[in-house]
Parts: sequence; C-alpha cells; structure tokens
Amino acid sequence: MMDLLSLGRSGVLAFQNALNATGDNVANADTPGFVRRRIVLATQPTGSGGPFQRASLSGAGVRAAALVRDVDALKANAARIASGDQARLGARLDWLQRLESLASTADVVGRVGAFFDAATRLAAAPTQPAARAVFLDAAEDAAAAFAGHGRDLEQLEGDIRAEARLSTRRVNDLAAALAKVNDQLRRGDDGDVAAAGLLDNRDRLLADLANEVRISVSEGERGVVEVKLGSGPSAVLLVPKAGNSSRIGVAPDGQSVLLDPDHEPVPLRLPASGRLSGLLEASGQIIRARAALDGSAGSFATLVNDWHQRGIDANGQPGQALFATTATRTTVGKANAGQAPVDVTLADGATPFPGGYRLIAEAGGFTLARTDNSASITGTSPLLLDGLTVTIGNGWVSGDQWTIEPLTGAQGLSLRPLQPAEVAAAARWQIDGVPTNTARGLPGIFDDATALALPGGDTTPPPWHVTVIAGGLAEIRDPTGVNLLATVPADGSLIEGPGVRFRIPADAAEGDLFRIAPTPPGSQDNRNLLDLGRLRAQPGPNGTIEAVLDGDLASIGANVSDTKRLEAAAASLKEDAARANDAVSAVDLEREAAELTRLQAAYRANAQVIGVARDLFDQILGLAR
Repeated sequence: MMDLLSLGRSGVLAFQNALNATGDNVANADTPGFVRRRIVLATQPTGSGGPFQRASLSGAGVRAAALVRDVDALKANAARIASGDQARLGARLDWLQRLESLASTADVVGRVGAFFDAATRLAAAPTQPAARAVFLDAAEDAAAAFAGHGRDLEQLEGDIRAEARLSTRRVNDLAAALAKVNDQLRRGDDGDVAAAGLLDNRDRLLADLANEVRISVSEGERGVVEVKLGSGPSAVLLVPKAGNSSRIGVAPDGQSVLLDPDHEPVPLRLPASGRLSGLLEASGQIIRARAALDGSAGSFATLVNDWHQRGIDANGQPGQALFATTATRTTVGKANAGQAPVDVTLADGATPFPGGYRLIAEAGGFTLARTDNSASITGTSPLLLDGLTVTIGNGWVSGDQWTIEPLTGAQGLSLRPLQPAEVAAAARWQIDGVPTNTARGLPGIFDDATALALPGGDTTPPPWHVTVIAGGLAEIRDPTGVNLLATVPADGSLIEGPGVRFRIPADAAEGDLFRIAPTPPGSQDNRNLLDLGRLRAQPGPNGTIEAVLDGDLASIGANVSDTKRLEAAAASLKEDAARANDAVSAVDLEREAAELTRLQAAYRANAQVIGVARDLFDQILGLAR
C-alpha cells in the first residue's frame, strides 16, 4: 500500500515539474534568447530494505532528474557565425552607400567639366568681361566642389571611427558581462532553473558578441565558456573561464584593432566577420576615397595653375596662379568662456606650419605659437606668423584658446581673388611672318621661365625680328632691325632665349622674315584658352582629370554593388542558420500544446494511482473495524 502511494506521489511531483517547465516555455515563447527547456525523468533509487526504507525489490517510482535546455552547440555556433558575417557586410554596405551618396551629391566631376566648358566658351569671346566672370564663377564652383566634398569625407571618416569605437566598447562590455556570468555559473547549482536562466543569458551575450566580432567558444563544466577573438592558433583570448576579460580598441589609423589599448597596445588581425570588421573595412574605403580626392584636387590645381601662369591677362601681365592650395580652419576651445570671433588670413603663397598653431588669450594680450613651440609671437591683435594674420575680435576672456589647422588637398583648394581682367586668356607671345615667306608655318614658341639667354649670352627679351640667311641660319635682331642679338640654326632645332624657347621652321628659306613679340594688352588672342582644352584631353598616368574622378566614383559604385550582393547572400544564410537553430532551441507552441496534453494525461494517471491507493486503504481499515 505504501509503495502504491509512493509511486503515485513520485509521478505526480515529477510530472508537475515537467508541466511547470512546459508552462515556462509557453510563457516565454516570445522572449528573445529564451531556450526551450524540458524535465528529464529518471527512476527513483531503490531502498535497502531497512525498517524505515522501501524494500530493495519494490517499485522505486519516478523523479525529475534535471532541467535541461534543448541546445545543439554546432547549430548555435553556425547561427552565430552567419549572423556575424551578415552584420559585417551590412555595416560595410551602410557606410559605403553613405560614401556613394556624398560623392554623387558633390558632383565634383560635373563641376570640373563645367569649368573646362566655360574655358571653351570664353575662347570664343576672350575679351568680353561677362564671359571672363562666368569662367571665374565656374572655377570657384569647381574648387568649392573639391573642398566641400573633402569636408564631407572628413566628417564621414570621423563618424565611422566614432561608430567603430562604440563597437569596441560594446565588445568590451559584452566580454565583461560574460566573465561575470562565468563566475555565477561556477558558484551556482547545475541543472536548476537559475542555472538555465544564466545559460540563456550567456548565449544571448555570445550571440551579441558574435554580431560584433568573430569569436570561437569553448564550453567547460557548468556551462562556463572560454571565448577567443577569431579562431586557430593565432586567436586571442578575450574571455577566460576564470578571471577578467581582455579589452580592445580602435587604432589611430582607423583601420585596425588594438588589444589592451590603454596600457600595452598590441595590434590584432581582426577576422573578416562581425560588425566591427565591416566598419573597419568601410573606414579604409573612405580613407582611400579621401586620398584619391586629395590627389585629384592637387593634380587639377597644378595643371590649371601652371597653364594660367603661361598666359597673358587683359592687362598685358603674366597670368597668376588661379587656385590657392592651402587654407586654414579655426577650432574654438571647448573650455572657452568668451565669445570672441577669430579671423585668420593666409598670405598669398604662404606655407603655414603643417602641425598647426595654438592661439591663447592672456591678460596682457595674445600668444600665437606653433604646436611644437618652434616659433611664436605675443602681442595685441592682429598677430602675424608664417604668413598668417590672426585678428581677434571683442568678447574674449583670459584663458580662452583656439587651434588653427592648415588644410591642404581638396579642403585647401579655393579660387584666388582675381578680377575678370586678370584671366590669362592669351598666349604670352605673338608670332607672325611676311606673306612672301616660303616656310609653310610659323616658328614654334612656348613660355619657359628657366630659359635665361639667347645663344651667345644675350638677355634681351622679345620683341625680335628674325631673318633667315644663307647656310641654314637665322639672325635675331632687336625691333630697330639694327642690333644683332644672336645667330641661330634655322633647321627646326630648339633654341633658348630669355623666358622663352622656340624653333625656326626647317623649311624656311633665305630671306624669310618673322616677328616674335609679347602679346599686347586687350588682345583678342585666345591661344592660352585653347591650350587648356588640349590639356583637358591630355591623359596623365591614370587618365585625364575627369576620367580619374569618374573612375573613383565608378569604383565606389562597384564596391557598393558587390557588397550589396554579398550582403543579400549572407542574410539568406543567416536566416537558414537561425531557422535550423530555432528548430532545436526555440519554443514551438504547437509542440508545447501536444506536450502539455501528454503531461497532463500522465499527471492525471498518477493522481488516479493515489486515489486507488486511498480507496484500498479505506477498504482495509473498514475490514479491520
């Protein structure tokens, strides 16, 4: 009788625990990270047959041996890896699309093309002030496009570096949380509800960590885990089974990761998985895009400035550089109590100190110093140093500070303050010949500031009269035609004169006459503008300026397209891996409903055993009476 009651009681208690576990599954069906649980039933241990114990051969009953979580370690790891791969490509795609949007919006290619087109239109009317003003406006637009896009890329690079730092901070927080969970698992009981909750929390932390970086996980007793960054022999221990976790940080270059960045930084090779990896990859693309833009800006400015300085403006003066290639940026100190405006002017052609400057307001005046303190000046406003003129307005407070940073590359590009009449549309020299010349062409000539003197050492600049004489020679005389300056070959060879190089046509015959003279002010000459058109089409090492810019934009678009395709494939794999893992670990309400029905039937059956035992006991007592 007692065995029958004991059997029924053990079954009721065991299946009650199983029903509780199933009820928890149903209640947490929508809880993120919850893993399905079930009770493992086992036979009760038999007694030894003593006076207070069940006979050793009698039925032992059933008991709830342990609460277990339905987990497939391989599928869970595959889901983590797939999630990290998708997170990497998703982060990279997001930032590359931002880069593509900025490049398309800036339209640097279009504005550079508009500048060259304006030069072509000006060549048709080189003396019209309105056409010259339009040309300068187009030049300013092109410079502003470079500078604006440079600022946008710098901001984008700063934003993605901040995002990468947040990602490393999240990795560090997750690793520290895992170390605490390890400690709680070691001190807790294995197989109870509290342990199951800790293991759920551990798996959520591992999934979140794998979303940021590629990890490899090794599980020990009681579910304590060891987590390494990456896999293989070169993997770095991030979370030990006992003790504190390690920390990581972003290197100053924004493209790599450091272990223990606050004490003894060690560069890490980050595996190509996880959101942090995608951020660093996109950061590298942005850095390369900035470098390419700076290179194109420098090439554009050099080409145009060299071209413009080879011409003559409407005033008859040599052309000046069209673009300035250095600018400055002033940053107000965060602790400043005053509101004084600071104006910085950079002298034309000045070269500021690359490391920048500090400006400090003091009771007796101001101090402007290079950041390395190699030069400084103290006094009242304005201050002059290295070609910088710094003017401080009213409203400053003693102790206020500012930093002045020189800008080069795309951000340093700007149009110099030129007037329409200062556009050098004309070539520096004019050449003509008499109608009776037998030579089919005119002497070829081009400006060269390094050319110092005619053959024989004469330094008289044009105008010159050139007469071809017998013996394949030509005489160069001054405008009076009297003073002989030099006798030169008339065979097409290159001849050097002061500020100019030229050659006499090889088909020139004795008696042919030519005149070489500076282009006068207000000339209709447009040859320098036509030269710009030829330079536009002249390819450099990587193609024309516009072709290089087009290629850079196309490269960004191709990277976006490739990453989008890879991200779509990774998202599909992530979904498949998650589905396979959920088939084992997730709560299926239909399955739980069937399990509840089964367990309820078993519970009622064991309750009936207790009822039968009670009835039998009552009958036995009745017979005894």
